Amino acid sequence: MDKKVSPSKGKEGMELHSLGTTDLQVSSLGLGTVQIGMPYGIGQPAPPSDRDCIHLLQEAFSRGIHFFDTAAAYGRSEELVGRAFSGGSQRPTIATKATIVHPQTSAPLRGQSLKKHLEESVRRSLERLKCEALDLLQIHNTEPNWLQEDLFEKLGDLVDRGLVRNWGASTYDIEAPLAVLARGRTCCSLQVAYSLLDRRLEREVLPTCQEMGMGTIFRSVFLQGVLSDRLHQLPSHLNPLREAAIEAEKLAEGMGISLPELAFRYVAHSPFGDVTLFGTTSSEELQENLAAFSAGPLPADVIRNIAAIEVADQRLLSPANWDI
Repeated sequence: MDKKVSPSKGKEGMELHSLGTTDLQVSSLGLGTVQIGMPYGIGQPAPPSDRDCIHLLQEAFSRGIHFFDTAAAYGRSEELVGRAFSGGSQRPTIATKATIVHPQTSAPLRGQSLKKHLEESVRRSLERLKCEALDLLQIHNTEPNWLQEDLFEKLGDLVDRGLVRNWGASTYDIEAPLAVLARGRTCCSLQVAYSLLDRRLEREVLPTCQEMGMGTIFRSVFLQGVLSDRLHQLPSHLNPLREAAIEAEKLAEGMGISLPELAFRYVAHSPFGDVTLFGTTSSEELQENLAAFSAGPLPADVIRNIAAIEVADQRLLSPANWDI
């Protein structure tokens, strides 16, 4: 299923289209905001000042980014996004996330505990984002055993009451997105980790999303810094990742481009996604990613060569297994 392009455009001409079958209008690129809310990624660099973060968010919007992804768990991210876009004549599509686990045991909440938790989380997000309804609420790090009727009922109630316009799921690995897809159209969007090294979802998950018309949001394009110049900072136990990234780096050098540009163009021009998220804390990186997107899809022979790159230890494709 192709993206449904609307007549409207972002401020610098990036076409807007529907997220799956929803009425949310999104740009092909979106800004992930965990890095502005808290230390994140290899080396855990601290975010810039609030003022610089707000300026960066507004600059991204002015450059055509019409989708911003945040979460209640991303430190001050929601608050900064709310401050950046409150009071303006135009507002981007903003997606946030809520966890549904007990803070001490990490067990999924059920019944009245789930209802109270979701209600309070949504109310706090609305306050921080300075809006009357959440465009898209995603269940954070969804696990297959969380997909019970009581969760769907409570999310449906939030939609019926006008507090949430649409809801989706944010997942890791393969089992969880497959479990979401098995529920049919109950969920309107799926956010997944996808990169030129982690192509596991191309076999079943992404084609199924396309067939169902489910909104698909890509994150972890750079695999938390592995597909960047930081690959040489990886500890020795991540050597299988480093070796695969070096193979990709050689392909990039053969094209006369950087490894991050190769990684970004591979995902951003995938035939499967509605939105490709990238995170940044600098105007320079923002412009680099926009320029990489404008350079267009990778040549077919380069895509074939990428398909031949394999990470020896597939467990390392999930950052949760890195132990750093």
